[in-house]
Amino acid sequence: MATRTAPDDRNTDEYGIERIREDEPGFVDKMRDKYEWFDHIMRMQERFGSKGGNQLSAGITYFSVLSIFPIAMLAFATMGFVLAGNPDLLARVQEEITGAFDGDVGETVNSIVESAIEQRGTVLGIGGLTALWAGLNWMNNLRFGVSRMWALDPTEGNFVVKKINDLIALVILLLALVLAFGITAVGASGATQTLLDWVGLGDVPGISIITWVVALVVGILANFLVFFWLIKFLPRTKVPMKSAIQGALIGAIIFEVVKQLASVLASNALSNPAGATFGPIIGIMVVLYLVWRILMYCSAWSATSEESLRLAVVPAPEPAVIRVRNELSPEVAPVDAARNVGIGVAVGAVAAGALAFLQKK
Repeated sequence: MATRTAPDDRNTDEYGIERIREDEPGFVDKMRDKYEWFDHIMRMQERFGSKGGNQLSAGITYFSVLSIFPIAMLAFATMGFVLAGNPDLLARVQEEITGAFDGDVGETVNSIVESAIEQRGTVLGIGGLTALWAGLNWMNNLRFGVSRMWALDPTEGNFVVKKINDLIALVILLLALVLAFGITAVGASGATQTLLDWVGLGDVPGISIITWVVALVVGILANFLVFFWLIKFLPRTKVPMKSAIQGALIGAIIFEVVKQLASVLASNALSNPAGATFGPIIGIMVVLYLVWRILMYCSAWSATSEESLRLAVVPAPEPAVIRVRNELSPEVAPVDAARNVGIGVAVGAVAAGALAFLQKK
């Protein structure tokens, strides 16, 4: 008796046809189907990983650190010109340096200031050219990384126009970073309390907490402006306003947390000789890496929003090349081989019969 089979009702569609179903989705897939925000986070992570976010963050950090020293030379030269024309201000600065540093450290710093004043012309020329070269490379790589998060080709465009845009972006970025870090530094230092005492509000109960909260809010606002500008205007594409605001707000909050932690760690690290020697440069590298990593993630978040994905230009697929090969399948090959053998035998038999008939003649 023949074996009978019945379709599995679980895999049978409305037409009575049994179809193969996909495997049961995992926990992550279920969460992505259920929550849109979680699906957005996963899209952001996939974009960040596929476009090399870790490597881009590290590369931008390298060019950032490389640009710090020429920019510092430029700042020292500018300070030298200002102090050289104002002896009273110079004397006041030297007094402050002597009071801030103990022993030979104050004398060393004062000698550096005097050298900067004496060689201000040379330092300004070398520092200016080096800062221009290093700063443009820094901005080019920063724009490259942000554009990659948008799945764009950052190498397109006119070379001269790109360099001019990078120069303008460099100046804006430096001013924005100084403003953002300056607000946090003032809020974390004793300058706020000194100002409150000067205006007569230092003894108000809870005033220190209020000023800290105000400084925190202002710092987040400054961070938001920095990240909004980086996310909105650095990519070589049109960025939706809603996506840029969301990414900038997330980056501003995380950036403020990093700044607060950096201020606490810096104050503790500079209290010992080893930390005072190696701490600043290591701290700068770590903070810059975290900043650019945050920027890459926020750019990936903005680039994978629904608004941005609808505006994204999907490139056309590569043209398909169809090559037809005359090959026999394993099932057909034996049949054709037997047919060819049969035809050969028949032809041979006919030829042999014809030859025998001719011989009899």
